Amino acid sequence: MQSYGSLSLGSRLKRLSDQMMQDVTDIYKAQGINLNPAFFPLFNLLHLHGPLSVTEAAELLNVTHPAISKISRKMQSEGWITKTADANDERRQLLKLTPQSEDLVIIIAPIWHEIKSHLDRLMAAQEHPLLSALNDFEQKLKQQGFVTSVLANLNARVIPAEIEIIGWDPDLRDDFCKLNLAWLNTYFNGELTEHDRQALFEPEQYYLAKGGYIWFARYQNKIVGCVALARHSNDLYEVSKMGVDPSVQGSGVGRQLLLAALNKAREVSASEVYLESATLLKRAIQLYKNVGFRAIPHPDGCSIYPRSDIYMQLKLTSGIHHE
Repeated sequence: MQSYGSLSLGSRLKRLSDQMMQDVTDIYKAQGINLNPAFFPLFNLLHLHGPLSVTEAAELLNVTHPAISKISRKMQSEGWITKTADANDERRQLLKLTPQSEDLVIIIAPIWHEIKSHLDRLMAAQEHPLLSALNDFEQKLKQQGFVTSVLANLNARVIPAEIEIIGWDPDLRDDFCKLNLAWLNTYFNGELTEHDRQALFEPEQYYLAKGGYIWFARYQNKIVGCVALARHSNDLYEVSKMGVDPSVQGSGVGRQLLLAALNKAREVSASEVYLESATLLKRAIQLYKNVGFRAIPHPDGCSIYPRSDIYMQLKLTSGIHHE
């Protein structure tokens, strides 16, 4: 599940929780204690604060009212708590530990102490403080939301079928430059070599006049991506200067631009296409691999771009390739 990244967060936390609950159950049983570890938050809360209403307990533990009601019923059925009327307001019911629970606290307190000490030692050995990170994450999730945010992003997502790939237009020269400068600023502190300057500020001479091509991705009348195909010989072309606006990254714009370039390379009967990139651009590298590029040693030993640390090659067959 680690390979799934954040998509498996809930499952991994559940798995960790289940394992710890079972371990604590085994510790309790070894000490002759028959207490469900899931009762601990409410059990300890009532021990520390005294009698509380369901609403008060829910607020203090930051869980739902139904969750407290459900677990309190289970604890009542096992004799750990009782529900009594508030002396100051008979309409208000209070949860309270039973004498059985009060007796257990004396026995179980040293066990809780040892469990806490062991877990604290484990977490202290971690490079990143687990509880602090968990607190920060819970706060961010509470402030920024989850369901509403995800649904809003889904409603605003780019529909691949609505992306239009168009060829070179002199009126879009500034878009070609801006998209690539933004990419350089974001990932490489604005690194601009002489080759970059020629390609971005004189694209007609650098690409088109030498038999190359430039495409743009247009979405809702806005240019959101670009890519160039540089000709080095009749057989050899280079995919160059592919940039995608951050607002549409991950929606297939880069893939459509890349396929447009590769289809043109096949159409003109090129036998090989290459590109130079940086391994820190994991999403881009994965895209290149998905369409068939493979990393090989740089034929010149090193790149003309300081930022580039990977050379990728794709052998082609003639004819247009449809995907």
